[in-house]
Amino acid sequence: MRVLFIYPDIITLHGLMNFCPPVHILSAVLKREGFKVDLIHINDEHGIKYDKDTILNLTDGYDLFAVTATSFSYKYAHEIAGWLKERHPSVLRILGGCHATIMPEDFESSNFDIFCVGEGEEPLKELATALRDGKDWTKIPNFITRYGVNPVRGFLRDLDSLPYQDFEITDTKKILELRKGWLSLSFSRGCPYECSFCINHLYKKVEIGENDKMSDYLRRRSPENSISELESIVSKYAVEYFNIDDDLLTVDKKWMKEFTDKYTERIFKPHGIKYILNARSTTIDDELAKMLSTSGCREVRIGFETGNEKLRNGLLYKKVSDKSLLKACNILDKYNIMSVFFMMIGIPGESWDTYFETVDMTILLKPKLIRMTFLYPYVHTRIYDYCIENGLFREGEIDDNNDIASPLIFDNLTDEELFCMKFMFVWHVNARWFGEEYQWAIDEYKDFSLLGLKELIPEIIEMDQELSKNCTHSHYRYYSGNPNYFEYYDNIKDTI
Repeated sequence: MRVLFIYPDIITLHGLMNFCPPVHILSAVLKREGFKVDLIHINDEHGIKYDKDTILNLTDGYDLFAVTATSFSYKYAHEIAGWLKERHPSVLRILGGCHATIMPEDFESSNFDIFCVGEGEEPLKELATALRDGKDWTKIPNFITRYGVNPVRGFLRDLDSLPYQDFEITDTKKILELRKGWLSLSFSRGCPYECSFCINHLYKKVEIGENDKMSDYLRRRSPENSISELESIVSKYAVEYFNIDDDLLTVDKKWMKEFTDKYTERIFKPHGIKYILNARSTTIDDELAKMLSTSGCREVRIGFETGNEKLRNGLLYKKVSDKSLLKACNILDKYNIMSVFFMMIGIPGESWDTYFETVDMTILLKPKLIRMTFLYPYVHTRIYDYCIENGLFREGEIDDNNDIASPLIFDNLTDEELFCMKFMFVWHVNARWFGEEYQWAIDEYKDFSLLGLKELIPEIIEMDQELSKNCTHSHYRYYSGNPNYFEYYDNIKDTI
């Protein structure tokens, strides 16, 4: 019994390869049961080319095709399934990943035989076992098939029962080289919060079963299990940083205390490997920051989104105050931990006034790194439904590879203005903060079309480098020439 995973890693930042957590864990589950497992990692720059003949030539001899996709990559997964259907009509094709869960209505028009809804470890194991043993697979819980929609079994409670993730299924050495030693993984599932742009609330609707309690939905592997897996990874791969990609480990201080103590003794002290994690500003206090600092935490990533509290806490439903953000930044600075903020441009209701509130809050908070994106609503999230109800979407597909324009319509802002808000954010911060030179740079580009501005991105980044060289104050600049990241540059003594 041989299973072939297919990962369309096509929408990537600067041609990088990504790790694929669903494949890593599902492969480990199947291998533990004795199944043969392979992967086609589709990536035009560094993996298998997105080409029909190239892909199909690698698909002979398998008994099951398992494809994972987000909503943004579903169109590629759907096309690949069509190619497989032509070449191997008798081999089942199953779709997993978030799209199958949040968009089950796509099944009828899809090229797949099965959509797996919710967590896939047990359903996929049962499917492979049924195919191997020649038994009926059509009634397996969590599946949508041509025979009907099966019930969902509820969420997996004991994450320690799962095997360690299978990093051998991907070319982990190559991915680490491309990502400068950053290895991404997670130790928990679920989130207690209800941000309107996040798909967590959609998973809750699906995955919480008849005998499950909402209070148990946020699950974590034990600290010991987590650290043991990190030790196994360190023994095999040249890791520089662990990118701990969980939504919210820091909400549980007891768990964090045990984890950071073990990380200090078994990872940081013997190997010098630092880590990065996500947090909510309301969870940051001196006790937690001290734990993080002494155990080798390099940076903490926080969802800031916008400087306008009404948009942040009303429309986006973050429930995070300016005060808590300022407190978190001050505490992280105190313990020499980098603060990294996620920010959005193009939230419904965005204006130059709300934008400059974001600019002013950035000057006040001074996060060390900023990731700036346009808001791209996932299908069926609350913010997506709001945009549908108010007719805010442009015509055509949402494509998160298009980072030069918002997918939404704004009566009070042009595409060119939105572009300048995103790509010249650091110039607006610096101009507002102290610099006439930065205002001059902003004015240089105000009369270009969106297409013209897109073509000028390399020139804008080059100009930013020159402005930074000549700046006599601490300031913001593009981070390593990346148009989506900005850094606080403070090697110059602050004289403001």
